[in-house]
Amino acid sequence: MRRYHSHLGRDIVVTGGSARELTPGQFGVLAVDGGAGGWSVVHMGPAGEVIELNNEMHFELPEEALAFVKELIEMMNG
Repeated sequence: MRRYHSHLGRDIVVTGGSARELTPGQFGVLAVDGGAGGWSVVHMGPAGEVIELNNEMHFELPEEALAFVKELIEMMNG
């Protein structure tokens, strides 16, 4: 899977579990426990705050988390 994605002009970064490399405005797909615990979806806000978007639910595969992010972006733009 590619590390950097873009959907409708929004950046999505797939990382090994840390949101530290995200810049404000980017979405992240983060590995939980190296991916063994699933995948989480976050957004880095304009002030650098990280918000988990999938609550306590983790995705089994990074592709599922990426699809979720793309749906969120579409809803935000719609």
